[in-house]
Amino acid sequence: MQRADDPRLRANELISFTEAILGAIGCGPAIAAEMAAHLVEADLAGVYSHGVVRLTQYADAAAAGRFDPAAAPRLTVAAGGAPLVDGGNGFGVPALRLATETAIAAARAEGLAAVGVAEVDHTGRIGAFVETAAEAGQLAILIGGGGRAEWRQVAPYGGAQALLPTNPYAIGIPGGERGPVTIDFATSAASGGKILAARAAGRAVAEGLIVDAEGRPSTDPDAYFSGGALLPAAGPKGYGMAALAELVGEAIFGRARSGMNWLLLTVDLARFRGPSAYRAAAEACLAEIRSCPPAPGFDRVEVPGERERRLRAENLAAGVPLPARTLEGLSALARRLSVPQGPPSPL
Repeated sequence: MQRADDPRLRANELISFTEAILGAIGCGPAIAAEMAAHLVEADLAGVYSHGVVRLTQYADAAAAGRFDPAAAPRLTVAAGGAPLVDGGNGFGVPALRLATETAIAAARAEGLAAVGVAEVDHTGRIGAFVETAAEAGQLAILIGGGGRAEWRQVAPYGGAQALLPTNPYAIGIPGGERGPVTIDFATSAASGGKILAARAAGRAVAEGLIVDAEGRPSTDPDAYFSGGALLPAAGPKGYGMAALAELVGEAIFGRARSGMNWLLLTVDLARFRGPSAYRAAAEACLAEIRSCPPAPGFDRVEVPGERERRLRAENLAAGVPLPARTLEGLSALARRLSVPQGPPSPL
């Protein structure tokens, strides 16, 4: 959604502003710092749907009592003995970070691990967590579901109204010389955050992502927020993955309260092959993929995860791009919360 002429902001100043907003809605200093870093990292990586545009959503949800911004996650044990992170109905980012740390340690000790996460609100850019596990030499699979009572966003394939959440998946695996290979996607044609970001920026969305309340295709974000629906990604394929994720989230953990429930699986790949041999084989595979001639309109073929790392480096140097309308919305939020500092001035 960013454009070449969008204002650019210094990342450290945007983090400070974001911390101030989060503190004003009730976060303690540690959670505010972790959340602010996570949101700005998403914007740096070009994942604007899960960046600071979410702050107004968080403020509104906290004011309505839908979640507790001050809650800290704790590691517990599920009824059957598996590790379970209880988010306390707080932000999901600290809870998924704790689950990732727990799963990495358990997989190192046992070869593989499964950790559940429940009672959490929004979990941010979930690709960040599987990337952490991949950097530790592990394959990680993260699935979210069980949130359709609160998040009726996506029409099932063949259905006429929104019924399912976006049911995201993220998978990360160690790569070769350029770092992990990661995928992070909603099972809908676009994440709800992408439509939110488009509305905040005053911009249309691409065709094929949403329908209005009458089931007609639309590119107007307001059509989605006025009773419309997201479409499932690739029709029955996205819908099938969403239905499976909804079972994972609800049948295993019970229906989610405000966000979704999550299952994180990790496998220590050193149990199968030595890290140096694995890395060499991975690099050979990925190098061949990159060598594919680019199609018209593209200048290169990239491996999943490389684009985000490239954009992060570029945006750290040039500044975080944010649409002017999005900045206006953040300024209005700061005034509403009586936060003395507004968003940082563009470079």
